[in-house]
Amino acid sequence: MPLFYPPIDFEAEKASGDEINYAEIAVLEALDKGLDDKWHVFHRLHWREVSPQGEKMGEADAVIFHPVYGILIVEIKGGGVRAKDGDWFQTNIRTGKEYKLDTSPFVQARSSRFRLFDKLKRTSLGAGFEPNTAFTYTVWFPDITWTEAIPADAPNGAFILDSKHLNNPSQHIRNILKQSNPHAKPWTERDTNILLRTFAPEVNLLVPLGVNLGRIRTRIFAMTDSQLRAYKALRQQKRLLIEGCAGSGKTLIAASLAREHLSAGKRVLFTCYNKRLAHVVENDFEGTSGIDVVNFHELVKKYCDESGTKYAVPDGRQEKADFFKSTCAELLLDCSSKSDKRYDTIIVDEAFDFQETWWTAVESLGAEGFSFYVFFDRNQAVFTNSTSWKPPFEADPIVLETNVRNTRPIGRFAAKLGRIAEAPDYGVNEGPEPVLLPYKSVDEIPEMLKKLLTELTGKQKILPGNIVVLSPYKLDHERLGLEQFVKEQEKLISTDLEDAEQGKVRIGTIQSFKGLEADVVILCGIDGHQPACSPTNLYVGATRARSMLYVMHQEKTHIP
Repeated sequence: MPLFYPPIDFEAEKASGDEINYAEIAVLEALDKGLDDKWHVFHRLHWREVSPQGEKMGEADAVIFHPVYGILIVEIKGGGVRAKDGDWFQTNIRTGKEYKLDTSPFVQARSSRFRLFDKLKRTSLGAGFEPNTAFTYTVWFPDITWTEAIPADAPNGAFILDSKHLNNPSQHIRNILKQSNPHAKPWTERDTNILLRTFAPEVNLLVPLGVNLGRIRTRIFAMTDSQLRAYKALRQQKRLLIEGCAGSGKTLIAASLAREHLSAGKRVLFTCYNKRLAHVVENDFEGTSGIDVVNFHELVKKYCDESGTKYAVPDGRQEKADFFKSTCAELLLDCSSKSDKRYDTIIVDEAFDFQETWWTAVESLGAEGFSFYVFFDRNQAVFTNSTSWKPPFEADPIVLETNVRNTRPIGRFAAKLGRIAEAPDYGVNEGPEPVLLPYKSVDEIPEMLKKLLTELTGKQKILPGNIVVLSPYKLDHERLGLEQFVKEQEKLISTDLEDAEQGKVRIGTIQSFKGLEADVVILCGIDGHQPACSPTNLYVGATRARSMLYVMHQEKTHIP
């Protein structure tokens, strides 16, 4: 199929309402089916010029270009047509009404041809390109078969396209261009690029991606603030289960509730699974008294240290896993019985990572009549079995359905990766589509990553601190192999995932960054190997991206 400028979604065009030009769509669809990817089709190409006589404006319905065959300007006229005494009339195929055209469609096409020639000759092509290429015009009548005499504007019948030419348009277009200039020379790559930039300038490059992402970030944060205001009405309730999709603002709402309870003079515990998330939230409350922000296992260690209880992590792999999964809860329960320290409010984020046995230990830290808020996402069960998870108390959860972290393109893509239902609503519906970057061998990853980071931090003006590289594997894993690369790029890259203010690109594992977020996320080393590249892990990784997502994946790995 040819390259369209701008790209066209035919189904969307047909669904757009009564303003659709069905004749234009019929021709463009024929071109879509009948031309290969060496052809370029500019549709509804506007031209505008200023001369001593004043300003003139116009539009070419379609401009078809091929580097070998040349340029064809196409005026498209749907419905019935007739000409009498030099005047042209067109009949609307839907209403049956006839109206007079301001000028002959051939004159319209010829006018566009000369205006676009003037536009091209003002580029570095100059006027010298014209004799070396076919540069002509035609009129296409897709609703009728032309059976009348050939107008003086057309050299012969080949220069009139009608309904017959909707099939195999390539042959007929090449025929017109060949007759127009039998001695046409192929366009060089340089001259082709000049034409493309002239007819379809890449105006996106005038606004670096970093600027666009900044605008998206502003809108995301504005939506989050509005959601927080809506949930302030919940502050008087003692116990709440809050369920939300990734990016629904759970952590921000949790922090907002903590601040409200602190302002009421209550002592607050904010705990979660991920220690990096805990550190980020802790920094937000820096200098604030009355609140402890600590992840669950650090909470256990803290109580052990205060009570003089031994907190010793065993060396064996299974023993260590059992210690963190079960023994820690027993230690916390034992230590809490030796301490008078109690909290008026307990807030648990990332609750789906909490084991059922932990709840009794956490609740033992609450004062009489304490408030208990539990935030969770069923689709982010990285460290637990989602089918057996139970909340600390029975209640109908409040459900947050609006994704206010990710743009819709990212949220939709993440849902496919996670094999889950997409969020019903988004705070920001538009934004760049996720970009897939395939590699054949793991050896290609360092150079690919270097090239991408150079593009993002250079041409696209994205601050390094707004970029995070995440992988299901550690840096030294054979499936990633980035340990040496990170050492070589230490001026640009940091393994400190928490500090976005350090001015460096951050890099680490998906699991370590759970609960956190960044403007730009690069998922790296996605090779389909299980359980590292499980749907849950990929979903968690993708939903860390607020505005832009890149996925570096092994070429043979299926990405939805």
